[in-house]
Parts: sequence; C-alpha cells; structure tokens
Amino acid sequence: MYLFHPHIASLYSSAGFAWLLLALLVCAVVTRVSYPLFLHDCVSVVFSRIARRYSDTTRPATIVFSHLFLLGTLAMCLWLCLYADGPLHWLHYGMTAGLVVVWLLMRFLLLRFLGYVFSFRHEAQAVHEDSLSLLMLVAMVQYVACCLAPLISAQDVFRWIATGVAGVYLTTLTGKMVVTYARSFRTLFYICLYILTVEILPPAALYLIAFQISTIE
Repeated sequence: MYLFHPHIASLYSSAGFAWLLLALLVCAVVTRVSYPLFLHDCVSVVFSRIARRYSDTTRPATIVFSHLFLLGTLAMCLWLCLYADGPLHWLHYGMTAGLVVVWLLMRFLLLRFLGYVFSFRHEAQAVHEDSLSLLMLVAMVQYVACCLAPLISAQDVFRWIATGVAGVYLTTLTGKMVVTYARSFRTLFYICLYILTVEILPPAALYLIAFQISTIE
C-alpha cells in the first residue's frame, strides 16, 4: 500500500516511468562494467584533494554512459519535484532534460572562462572533474530516492530530500575548495564567485524555468 498521493503512485505503476528507471539503471551498470574503479573514484573525491587528476584513466563508454545516467537522473529528480498529476509526460521530461544539458554545458564553459580570465586553468579543470564526480554521487542518491518515492508520506518530503542532497553537495564541494585553494582573501573571493555563478544561480534559474515548463499542457 502506497503512502504517497494516489496520482504519484499511479505514475510509478506506469510503463513509461518503469522503462525510464530501467534505462538509467542500465547506464549505471554499463558505466560500472566499462570502468570498475569508477564508483571508487567518485567516492574517494570526498576524502581527497581536488587537485588530484584521474580523468585520463576513464574510457569513452564510461564517459558516455555516466553522463547519460547523470543527465537522466537529475532531469527525473527535477521533474518529480515539480510533478503534478497523471502519467509520465515525455514532453515535459524531455524539456527538463534539455535544461539540465544546458546547465551542464554552462558549468563547463563558465569554468573554462573563469579559469582563463583569472589564470587558474589547471585548478578549474581539476574542480570541474571532481565536481562532476560529486554530481555523480548526487545522481546515485537521487536515483534511489526516486525509486523509493512512493513510500514517502508526501511529495514535499521528496523535495526536501532532493534539496538536502543538493545542499550536502554544495557544502562538500565548497569545503574541499576552501581547504585546497583558500590561501588568501583573493582566492577565497574566487571560490565564492565560482560557487555563486556556477553552482547556485544557474540551478536556481533552471528550477524556475522547469517550473514554467511543468505548467504547459
């Protein structure tokens, strides 16, 4: 017996959403098989310095399927936070996924731009790699939350879970950057600038635009 709202329970019994969850699970499995140390590398980011580099050990299949899992899961989580009623709306989900793609590209371009302007391209590349690894951990947690959402007592609880996971991500990334790079007020300013312009403002705009999309009939 579901404790979630009836329309949420009906969503999770629909074939479309089940196939979506299965496709994302396949992406995660292929990523794990193609690069067995991928999960280890993602978890070790939390306990290591941002400046470490390991991206050259990844393989094309790992990059493709890990990004598909990341994109699909973040879009699914965002869509569920705004979910209203009825079965899976593929147009809404597709437009939400498109917004997530734009955000991921924006993160990459903004980091390259900031690294070029402020002359810390090596550090910007290292931050980009490890922030993606942290985002992958976020996506894994969010995927489990999406699978268990019918057991949650209210949709607002799911939103709080998603927000809490995002908060932990921001706190972890900010703490690692401060420990690794904060040697002066100037570098601390750069860190705050990065967190604001890359990790806070774009996701906030993404949420507002996705909310408008969710109201489209």
